[in-house]
Amino acid sequence: SASIAHELNQPLGASGLNIQFLQKKLSEGALTPALQKEILDSLLSDNQRAANIIRSLRSVFADEKLASAKVDITQLIDLVLTIARPEIAKQNIQIVLKLDDDLFVTANKGELQQVFLNLINNAIDVLKLKDQSSKKITIRGEHCSTGVQISIADSGSGIDAEVQAHMFELLSTTKGSGMGIGLWLCRHIVIRHGGFIWFQSSPGKGTTFFVSLPLTAAYSI
Repeated sequence: SASIAHELNQPLGASGLNIQFLQKKLSEGALTPALQKEILDSLLSDNQRAANIIRSLRSVFADEKLASAKVDITQLIDLVLTIARPEIAKQNIQIVLKLDDDLFVTANKGELQQVFLNLINNAIDVLKLKDQSSKKITIRGEHCSTGVQISIADSGSGIDAEVQAHMFELLSTTKGSGMGIGLWLCRHIVIRHGGFIWFQSSPGKGTTFFVSLPLTAAYSI
């Protein structure tokens, strides 16, 4: 329950801030139609994120089958970056995109969104601890012999060797809070789709997470 609470805290916390901002603008009489739409879109997006987390966890423990459809990886990455953009801008992080054309897989869009959002948020959290002005996240997407491979690399300080062996364990975490459900859930989702997830990390040189997905989910989702 502590793990789930931590995972839900981000979208719920973002919703709370947006609601406070909306209340402030309403009291000031400064709520324009454009601003209203922006805030409501953000609230809807955060609500969907929380719902996706709950849905993914429920499917894990109840072994439910989820609907699959053709997913445009480029559009999905763009959606995830839109969700993460406020924190990316706040931390002055440079985003580098290197995506091949026609990156499509047949999968559950909500679950893949959860995977990429978690990996990008982890990269952001790592770069928060970096004092240097050069903060960068590089996202690559390319065709490979088994389907599609996506990598998310940060320019952080890397992961300690003793931590690396436990990265995907449910109760493992490299952060000051939370219990590591994020990477565990990412691994479960990727394997559920018939794919693989792994990482490479070097002290002082950052960390790269790789996600390899078949063009069509190998398992029933």
